[in-house]
Amino acid sequence: MAEARAELLRERLTLVLETVPGGFALCDAQGRLQLANSRFRRLFAQVEPGSPLGALLPSGMGEQGAFDHGLRDGSWHRVTRQPLPDGGFTLGAVDITPLKQQEQVLAARNAHQQALLELVPVGIWELDETGRSVFANRQLAILMGGSVPPGLAEAGLQRVTPPTEPIRSLPAPRTAVEVEHHGDGMPRRLLLVASDALQPTEPAAEEAPRHTRLVTLLDITERRLAQAEAERLAWQDPLTGLGNRARFIATLSERLVTEGSGGLTLLSISLGGIGQVNERHGHTVGDAVLRAAALRLSQALRAEDAVFRVGGNKFVVLAPAMDQQTIRWLCDRLAQVLFDSFRQGALEVALLPAIGVATAPQVRGGGETLRRAADLARHRSEVEARTPVFYEEALGAAADRRQKLRKALVQAIPAGELRLVWQPLFDTRSYRMVAAEALLRWDCGALGHEVMPGELLPLATELGMLAEIDFWVLWEALATKRRWAGRAGAPATVAINISGATLRAPGFPAQVRAALDQQGVAAEELDIEIPEDIPARDIQALAQNLEALRAMGVRLSLDDFGGGVSAMAHLVQLPVQRVKLDRSITHRLPEGRQEAAVLGAVAALARSLGIELVAEGVEREVQASTLRAEGCFIMQGWLYGRPLAADLLVPPEG
Repeated sequence: MAEARAELLRERLTLVLETVPGGFALCDAQGRLQLANSRFRRLFAQVEPGSPLGALLPSGMGEQGAFDHGLRDGSWHRVTRQPLPDGGFTLGAVDITPLKQQEQVLAARNAHQQALLELVPVGIWELDETGRSVFANRQLAILMGGSVPPGLAEAGLQRVTPPTEPIRSLPAPRTAVEVEHHGDGMPRRLLLVASDALQPTEPAAEEAPRHTRLVTLLDITERRLAQAEAERLAWQDPLTGLGNRARFIATLSERLVTEGSGGLTLLSISLGGIGQVNERHGHTVGDAVLRAAALRLSQALRAEDAVFRVGGNKFVVLAPAMDQQTIRWLCDRLAQVLFDSFRQGALEVALLPAIGVATAPQVRGGGETLRRAADLARHRSEVEARTPVFYEEALGAAADRRQKLRKALVQAIPAGELRLVWQPLFDTRSYRMVAAEALLRWDCGALGHEVMPGELLPLATELGMLAEIDFWVLWEALATKRRWAGRAGAPATVAINISGATLRAPGFPAQVRAALDQQGVAAEELDIEIPEDIPARDIQALAQNLEALRAMGVRLSLDDFGGGVSAMAHLVQLPVQRVKLDRSITHRLPEGRQEAAVLGAVAALARSLGIELVAEGVEREVQASTLRAEGCFIMQGWLYGRPLAADLLVPPEG
């Protein structure tokens, strides 16, 4: 009867256990399984009633505890042991699969974060409120010389920017501070940034909450080295090692501020002859000479002076205020060391230095004005071949005028400021005007007066405007010849001066042909005067164009013969029909014995070659008589007529 009741009780208890959520098992004092619901049996399929469950429990678990049990399907259950009064115990199993999955995700995320902390090229350091180390990644240890310091005070970090002092406390949050660390012998530049205070982790019951701050340390050593090298290159002349133009300008500005009241002395120096060295011996030799010159300048200066290379063959010396005697002494010293020959291997190179001097506060207006003044003085030194030249206001006035002329000349043709005047060429045998030469004049509106050709033409050469002006003269002269057509006393030909560069231009004959056709002027009515300063080496380059002009019927004359570099060879080699004797020869006739000899020789050569001889600058009858005696009958000069406007030379009829 008792057994039946016990079995009934077991069955009822089993039914009750099936209603329990999760798995449940009852064990006796010996650890043998007494009862288990179906859920528990599915978790531990190998157990049967009466079998010991001790092998299922982790060793050292004790009478009360829990462990996690995983199945092959990926589910997890937490098994909890609870003791019973009779020495037995119960095992309850609860499904914790979602919790385990979340733990795995968090573990993977933490692993990724930890890997990221170790891989980033930035030192990451967590410090507590007292500046002691809480956490540091591997890069932080590398930056600190191999190990993480106990705290900020022991890190050996030093501020770079003033005030330079050890870092003992963290800067304000998100404020970048550049620091230096010397821990491993090689100084490192680091950029330190600290975070706001972080929320504390859950403290132990007996501890107060503790805030920490994260610190990042970025190694910028290579960046600073590269920046320093870039700055060095930006301020240093790569050839000589001297300060360059930018460094000079900055230094001048600084010293004008600090020493302006006391004054400064500025020497602008150029080395004449470097261009010839480069052309003759190559730039390698030229560069070596420049380096040697820079060294000589540096060694010849005083401690308080500074020398810079500002470009090409130009140097400047910046010195404190000096009296004029001391300045001359310094200039003589520098000129002497530069004038002495430079030896490069078997070569011996001589340079001709030019030095311009400007001083402050005598020159007022800042660094740019002082530099310009010294350069203007140096330019005068180059022209006059004397050293030194001190800046004077007249130099500045001349430079201002030249700059104004440069701007005005660009607009001279569109503004209608250029004009031609005409000087007649007379045949003294018939006292008849046989030709008229066009002379260029510039009525400069910017200056309010006329600018003479002696100033106009060199300026046009600098600006590259000679070809444009030559073509304007050609067109205007032909237009005048057309207007003169049919007027009484009009000259048979018009003569114009064309520069050597334009004469050499491949398209010039075609331009002349087009201008003649458009103006309706015959080629025989145009006389082009070839400048006397054509170098002998350029004669062959001119030959094709000159022959083309002759072939179309244009007359050619050799201008200003005997007054410059022209030679007898010009008469022989150039296909000219007329040679014009320079006024410097005519002016000294008949008294000048050398001039008379030149006249006789040129006249004889011209007759033998069948070339017509013309005399320029005839102002006295005695000159005309001497010329006629040598067979020169075509004359031009004030004795026969001054330059006149076209309508005054050949008035319109009626």
